[in-house]
Amino acid sequence: MNKQEILNYLAEKKRITAPVAIAEDNANKAERNYEKATKKWKAGIIVLGVCFAFWFVCGLLIVHDTNLFYLDRNGSPQIGGLGGSLLFGALLAIVLYMKQNRYVKPADHKLAEALSALEQAKSNPAYQNGAKDFPAKFYNYYDIYHLWNFINEGRADSLKEAYNLLETHQFQQDQMAIQEEIRRLQQDTATASTVTAAASVVNAVNSFRKK
Repeated sequence: MNKQEILNYLAEKKRITAPVAIAEDNANKAERNYEKATKKWKAGIIVLGVCFAFWFVCGLLIVHDTNLFYLDRNGSPQIGGLGGSLLFGALLAIVLYMKQNRYVKPADHKLAEALSALEQAKSNPAYQNGAKDFPAKFYNYYDIYHLWNFINEGRADSLKEAYNLLETHQFQQDQMAIQEEIRRLQQDTATASTVTAAASVVNAVNSFRKK
């Protein structure tokens, strides 16, 4: 194939893989939104749960305080064991109900829809047939986009050259990601070493003072 034929071939591959790429992007967004919804109000729920457990265990099970409210020695109203358990239990139930119905369920519904749309896009006959004459590891919109650019810019004169160039490009990206991770680990190690050294100096000074 000449250059234009290769470009047309890859352009067609881009066209038939684009719906799957869009569906995958939507599914990823829906999954992130669902995870965000499940973590919403997490700190507040934990606090309410601890308060409920405290009043239930200490107020009811240990002290056997079945009062909703009572007056202390100064005549000030105080919440009783039963009252505290009911109050924080009710607040916890309300917050969980609101979270589940306002955030988690809608996010779960959208995630299910996005995953269903992704499966439909992948089951499209045009998408499946397009994979038969194309390397499986490159059969996605983003890799095909890079291949098209390599040919269009003259960086590769054939599909084989474009495949090799893309593999090299991906390998370099992986190496850069690994190097970045190593750099972060080295920084973290250096920070930890500094903290450890400082702690050792403090301990040494304290030991010297004790003598």
